[in-house]
Amino acid sequence: MHLAVQQGVDKINSFQADTLLSQEIDLEINKAIDRFINLKYGKNNIYGKGFEESQKRVDDLRTVLKSETLKTIYLEPSINNTFIYRSDPLPTDYRYLIKLIGVVEYKSTCSSLNSSEQEGLVGFELDKNALASFKFVQQDDLYTLLADPFNTTKKTKPLITIEEDFIKVYTNDIFIIKKLKLTYIKNPAKVSLSLDTSIESVDCELAEHTHQEIVDMTINSILEGISDPRYKTQQLELGKNE
Repeated sequence: MHLAVQQGVDKINSFQADTLLSQEIDLEINKAIDRFINLKYGKNNIYGKGFEESQKRVDDLRTVLKSETLKTIYLEPSINNTFIYRSDPLPTDYRYLIKLIGVVEYKSTCSSLNSSEQEGLVGFELDKNALASFKFVQQDDLYTLLADPFNTTKKTKPLITIEEDFIKVYTNDIFIIKKLKLTYIKNPAKVSLSLDTSIESVDCELAEHTHQEIVDMTINSILEGISDPRYKTQQLELGKNE
């Protein structure tokens, strides 16, 4: 990727950008990788399609898609016989949430759990469990929904919010949730070409077929930075990439 960037910026033997250091190229490649992930995840692109809306986008980001299991702990009661659970901290490489499911546990009679059972202060077994997907709600809508019997949290669709580095899950007096299965797009490792043989270089974690697009984006950024007249031509070529 370094050689491709050098060649794209330099025009062979012209030395128009021969002063670029490897650290500077690393910086530009990492910036391009960040833009690439944002472009493929969101809908701000020429096709208006987000992640998993086309097979190419699935393949573009498959190597930075990751799953993690998070445990939950009881936090505090909330309004209208609802309770708040908090997950373990989100993974340090967490970037974008793709999917969240959890194991809902409840009594076969669907009878209410007492406060000790909700808080996990006594040993007990619930004889029913099921997978549930979650409904993300905005902070300013949360308590309105919890107070609404038709839209409050349910064992079939628990409500969640995300704040700081954890997920809050809202249950009622019928069910509890002990763990969550989180699928997310992670922050890729920072690319680094080490000129010191004793230090290992860090390769691009994205799929190999994406590397040319990332190189093109890197060249585009460098040409713009040095105000090269080829920038507009390069930008037009870059716009043809999906």
